[in-house]
Amino acid sequence: MPTRTPWSGAASSVPSGRLGAGPVSGCYTIRHAAEADLPLLASWRAHEHVRRWWGSPDVEPETGKLAEPRVVMWIAELDGTPLAFIQDYRVVDWSPHHFDDLPAGSRGLDLYIGEPTALGLGHGHRILRQHVDGLFAAGVPAVGVDPHPDNPCAIRCFEKAGFAVASALNDTRWGRAVLMHRHVGDVA
Repeated sequence: MPTRTPWSGAASSVPSGRLGAGPVSGCYTIRHAAEADLPLLASWRAHEHVRRWWGSPDVEPETGKLAEPRVVMWIAELDGTPLAFIQDYRVVDWSPHHFDDLPAGSRGLDLYIGEPTALGLGHGHRILRQHVDGLFAAGVPAVGVDPHPDNPCAIRCFEKAGFAVASALNDTRWGRAVLMHRHVGDVA
């Protein structure tokens, strides 16, 4: 059985199969990714809207990340239907890191909406807000995200989830990025 976070929401009131029906404000179930999710993640990584920003599925493949103890992988679901992938990690485990200036115990986070029919409906910022609020409740002091500067949809999504731009353009060891932070207590 998949492990659920203490902050996973109850099933939403939106009927199953209605992912493309319009914006959703209900809670999401956010669970640990498992080996059984690897085919789903590979299929999501093959979609152009994901591949454009995350690269080919053989670049940082999920199979390797699942075995990487420094990365925690999650699947966000709505009514039992997987929508999105999240990964978070302790910044200190990847030092030197472009988020080294965040307080001790901070985490970095990456997210994509994998399900094409769920794009543009407001799921991204709601999933982010729920997941980050859960990290804060677990004692994490701050979370950093690093979208590509040419991805205005991701930047806006992070802003809607309460993140603020800390540095507009940076060349990191993972590529160009806009550094954004959200700290516990920030008004989201």
